[in-house]
Amino acid sequence: MFVLGIDVSRVKLDCYISSEVEEKPRHSSMFQIENSLEGFEKMTFKLAKKGLSLESFTVVLEPTNTYHVDLIYWLYAQKANVCLANPKDVHHYAKSLGRDSKTDRLDCFALAQFGLTRKKLHIWQPPSKTVRQLDALIRLRNRIVCDRVREENRLDSLPSEEICFVGNYLQQQIDLFKQQEAMVNAEIQKLIAKDKALKSINARLRSIPGIGPVVAAFLIVLFSNRDFQNGMQAAAFCGLIPKEYQSGTSIEGKPRMTKRGPGYIRAGLRMAATAVLVTKKPNSLKEYYERLVESGKAKASALGALMHKLVIVAFAIWRDEVEYQYGNP
Repeated sequence: MFVLGIDVSRVKLDCYISSEVEEKPRHSSMFQIENSLEGFEKMTFKLAKKGLSLESFTVVLEPTNTYHVDLIYWLYAQKANVCLANPKDVHHYAKSLGRDSKTDRLDCFALAQFGLTRKKLHIWQPPSKTVRQLDALIRLRNRIVCDRVREENRLDSLPSEEICFVGNYLQQQIDLFKQQEAMVNAEIQKLIAKDKALKSINARLRSIPGIGPVVAAFLIVLFSNRDFQNGMQAAAFCGLIPKEYQSGTSIEGKPRMTKRGPGYIRAGLRMAATAVLVTKKPNSLKEYYERLVESGKAKASALGALMHKLVIVAFAIWRDEVEYQYGNP
């Protein structure tokens, strides 16, 4: 098995070729190219000089903002197997090797070794054009929301004597971001409505208590872009699996969520879970939360468990193509 580890940055790609587990990186297996179409073509040339072609490789890289997007579509066109590794998984793997230093060259070596030592790698498949457009709109919405929250925090922290002009300016910016957010939300719904399959999926997901149009769109992109085998895998990707800090026979502190994966999905699920609690219509999700609290679980922990349950239920509805029914787990 040949693995190509690629550390992606805005302008360059650091690459490492490996076919076996190694203790130290070999300089002869490393090369650097530009993160551009011209650079991608150089990759083919460098591999050909070693008698290799991309068709025989599994390429392991971490998603980095949007800097990896052109690369993965090009690699897919070259018939390479592409694995988008979770950055935290790779980080923990590198630490397990005793590597505290972080350089681009060490990172591409760690990615290659990570690919060789995993029992099963998730091989990326490109989503449909509509899902890609939906993903782009969601990313745009997230940037707008971040900008709005930043300005709201600045406004809240203003001393009273500065509120006059600066406060008015910040409020105008906040209002503008709210308008932009509403426009993008409308475009997201228009895009879903135009696609028969997505429209049906959206309706099923929104049958779940607490799941509104925004979170449904998040889940559509999440489930479309990842090949989850079950709801537990989806919940783990979202960082909704509790972890414990343990030493010997003592557990230090309370279990906490791992918080891996996209933070905006967790934020959306938190809003959805909160909405479940205020709904008046009977549903098994709200009852699940109430049972946890009655058993002595802290409300914050019970809310985290409810977020986890929402992903499990949403994935089952996605997979089985059914609507939510009262009494479902």
